[in-house]
Amino acid sequence: MSGAFAIVAALFAFAIPIAVPLFVQRWQSFGVVVVAGILFFAWVTHDLANPAGMTQVLGSFLFGLMLFGFAAGVIAKFVMLLSRR
Repeated sequence: MSGAFAIVAALFAFAIPIAVPLFVQRWQSFGVVVVAGILFFAWVTHDLANPAGMTQVLGSFLFGLMLFGFAAGVIAKFVMLLSRR
């Protein structure tokens, strides 16, 4: 059962951060989402180094998936906004 939970957690850790930037519609809201993502992942990077940090519950693997998903969503939305007429 813990294996199924790990797979579901990994799916959500990737799918939710990739969807967040894809839902924005304008450049201004895109900038806000990117800045919020940068601040969040900077905090995660800082907190993972602390053995008693809050982010130790999920671990570096799930946060790595979140970072990769967010970066992929930002790149995809940047291309979509850039190519819009």
